[in-house]
Amino acid sequence: MDPSDIKNVTPLAAAETASPISPAAVGSLGTPARPQANRRAIVIAAIVVFVLVLGYKLLHHHRSTYEATADAVTIAIDKNDMTPVLHKFNAIDVPELEDRERVGRLSNLLAPLGAFKGSKEITPASDNPGVHEFTETFAGGTKFEKYKLDADGKIVKFYIGDPPSTSAAP
Repeated sequence: MDPSDIKNVTPLAAAETASPISPAAVGSLGTPARPQANRRAIVIAAIVVFVLVLGYKLLHHHRSTYEATADAVTIAIDKNDMTPVLHKFNAIDVPELEDRERVGRLSNLLAPLGAFKGSKEITPASDNPGVHEFTETFAGGTKFEKYKLDADGKIVKFYIGDPPSTSAAP
């Protein structure tokens, strides 16, 4: 054997003392630290999850306080019991709300529509800030609801029924 045939030979003593893992790469428990590729994948996955949650929050419809009020009033009318929502109305209108005949007529209007599903605000941007309009969705159809708030945030005028006609009839 010719000495020129042997290449890249490491002396045995040097191979025994060399460590395959540098001391800087060893964690506190004596285990090798995570490779940089795994760390990058975790950061990218966290960013993707954050973007998905943020997108859902921005694009998903959130009920406003006005829609919650419209829901509560519609449910009370449907049950023909305004007691749970009396505090949402101006004190001047409370006697009218306690008139079970008047509320009963509205309740009879909603009863054939089935289960109440929810309100969606459809107030045009050009409307008075105290006026709010809604589409009330039921299992068997929809109704229009509109209310006006006073300076204290109490309902002073209220309407529920068919949408007002917007066509210019001759």
